[in-house]
Amino acid sequence: MRQSVRPRRRCERRLNRAITVGCVALLLVSACTGSGGPAADDAREFPLPEGDEGKTDVFGRKLAGIAAPYAADATLGRAEVEETLRTDHRRRRETAWQILSRVLDPVPLVGLADSAGVHEEIRLPDGEVPRVPRFQTWYGVDEIRRMFRYAYERLGEDGRRRRAPLPDSLLEETLAWNATELDRSSRWPLDRYLRFVDDLGTCPEGLSGDECARLRQSRFSGSVFGVARIVYAPSTVRHLLRSYARIVDCLGTRDTLALEARPVDEGNFTACLASEMPTDAVLVKAQWVRADLTPRMAAFDTDASAVARMMAEGSSADWGMDGDRQVEPAPGRSYEIRLRDGSLYRLAGLHVMTKELRHWTWVSMWWSDLPDADFGADRPQSLASLDGVWAHYKMCAATAYDEGDPDPAARFEDMPTLAEALRASGATTGAPSWCSNPYVEHGRGNARTNCIGCHQHGGASVAHDLDADGRLDVLDLERLIDDEAHFPDNGRRRIRDVFPADYLWSYARVDDFAHVIADEVAYFERADAVAVDARVDRILAMDGDAAAGAVTFASRCARCHGDEGRGTERAPSLLERVAARDDRSIVRTLLVGRGAMPAWGQMLSDGDIAAIRAHLRATFGGGP
Repeated sequence: MRQSVRPRRRCERRLNRAITVGCVALLLVSACTGSGGPAADDAREFPLPEGDEGKTDVFGRKLAGIAAPYAADATLGRAEVEETLRTDHRRRRETAWQILSRVLDPVPLVGLADSAGVHEEIRLPDGEVPRVPRFQTWYGVDEIRRMFRYAYERLGEDGRRRRAPLPDSLLEETLAWNATELDRSSRWPLDRYLRFVDDLGTCPEGLSGDECARLRQSRFSGSVFGVARIVYAPSTVRHLLRSYARIVDCLGTRDTLALEARPVDEGNFTACLASEMPTDAVLVKAQWVRADLTPRMAAFDTDASAVARMMAEGSSADWGMDGDRQVEPAPGRSYEIRLRDGSLYRLAGLHVMTKELRHWTWVSMWWSDLPDADFGADRPQSLASLDGVWAHYKMCAATAYDEGDPDPAARFEDMPTLAEALRASGATTGAPSWCSNPYVEHGRGNARTNCIGCHQHGGASVAHDLDADGRLDVLDLERLIDDEAHFPDNGRRRIRDVFPADYLWSYARVDDFAHVIADEVAYFERADAVAVDARVDRILAMDGDAAAGAVTFASRCARCHGDEGRGTERAPSLLERVAARDDRSIVRTLLVGRGAMPAWGQMLSDGDIAAIRAHLRATFGGGP
C-alpha cells in the first residue's frame, strides 16, 4: 500500500468535500462538483468534465468503445482449487502469470473500428485496428461519475426519491452511451477527431518498421488510456453502480464499524456494498514514470540478498524512491505510452486485484533491468508472446493472509534464484504471506507487506480505540504498516471479519468513489426539490375543482384511506391530518408521496392534484 496520505492532506480533502456538498445543496450549480445533472427551471447547461489525460477524456473512450470484459477463470473459486493455491506456491505463481496474461491480452480498439466503418476519412495503420492491453480499455473514476449521472437521471424523480435499483438494461444503455459521448462534445468536432486519429497512425519519415510500430502503439495506448492511476473492469463498475444506494447510506455509518464486527449476512462480508463483487470484477493500479524529461529510471534489486535486507529485523523495510541504480531502458524493453501532448511515460509497476477468489487474488508486477532472475525466473513464454515488452517484468502473488505452503522454495529447485528469494522472504507454513512491489509500495515497512492485509481495511474509517475514550479512533494509514502491537506483522495478519468495501481502498480514499456518487445524489436531491417547489407553486395558484377532486379521490385514494377518509389498516385517517396541515404541505405530499403512499405527481396532472386538494379542504376543513 502506498503511504502518501498525510493527516493534513486528509483534513484538506474533508474540507473540500464539505464545501462541495454545501455548494450542491445551496447553489445548484455544477461548478462546485464538476458534475452535471437535470436542468432546473432556469435550464442551465452542465458541461461534462473533460481533460487531455487519463480516463476523463471522451476522445480516448471514443477510440476504445465499450470496455473489454475480463474473462475470469471460474474454476479458481472451487474449494479444492483455492486450497491448492494456498498450499502450493508454484501453482499460485503459475495462476498469477495467467491472470496477468488475461489482463494484458491485447484487444482491438472497437470504438475506432466502428468509426472507421462510418467515416472513410479514417485511415487505420496498415489497414488493421490497433490493439492495446485489455486493462487499458477499462474505466476510471471520472467515467464512473459520468455514467452514474446519466443512469441516475434516467431513474426519474420518483425512482431517485426511492433510491430505486438501476436496472441492468439501463446500465448497458449507460455503457453504450458513454462510449459515444465524444459525438456530443463541443470540444471534439468530427474534423478534429479525424485529424487526431490520422496523426496517431502516421510516423515521421526515416523510422524503421519496428520503430514506427512502437511509436504508433505508444500513441494509441496513451490516447486511449492516459496515465490513469486506478481503473476498474466493466463488471466492477456495474456492481458499484448497482450498489449506489448502499454506498451512500454507508457513509454515515462507517465510523461505528468496529474491527470485531461480524457480517450481518454470511453471504456478504461487506458493509458498504449491496453484495460482494462478482467473480469477474478486477481493479488495476498502475505506477507510471515520465520518460521524456528523465530518460533514466530507478531499478530495484529483488534477489535473495535484497529481500533479506528488507526483511531483516531493524530494517526500515523501505524500498526507497531512487532504487539500487539508475538505468535507461533500451527501446522495446518497457511498456510505454505517449500522450497527445507528446510526453512519454513508462509503466513501472502494476497491481492487479481479481475477485476470482472470495478474498481476491493479489498479483503485483514490476519492471526490472534484470528480468529473468528471481521473481521473473518462472515467467511463461506465453506472456512475452502478447508483447515482447512484458518479458522485462517480474511478479509476486498472494491469495491468502498466511502462507500455506510448508516450503515454497522447494517448489523451485529448477529456478535457484527464485527459490533463494522466496526463502529470504520468510515464506513458510503459518508465516504471513509476502508480496511487495518496489515501484508501488513506498514508505517505512512497505517492503514487508502482502497487499491483502492492508486492503482488508479498504472502506474503513475507524480502527482501535487507542486512547480509551470509548470512541473508535480514525484509521491511521501509518499505523497499518508500522504499529506491530495493533496491526501485527506489518499489517499482514487478518484482523477483520467485515471488509467494508470488499477490500477496495478507492471506496473512500484515492478515487473516493463513494463521495463521488454521494455528491451526485445530493445534487439531484436538491434539483428535484427545486423542481417540486416550482410545481407546488403552480398548483397552489390554481382554483381546484372540489367535485372533480372527489371523483379522483374515490378512484385513487379511497382504497387506502377509506371512502370517508377515516383510514384503514393500509393508511391513516385524514380527519385530523388534513386540518392540521397547510396547503403547501398537502400538495407536496400528494406530489412526492410519503411512506407507502405513491407519488401521485408521477401519475396525475397539476389540475388533478389541485382538484384533490380542494376536495380535501372542503371535506376535512382547516387551511392556511
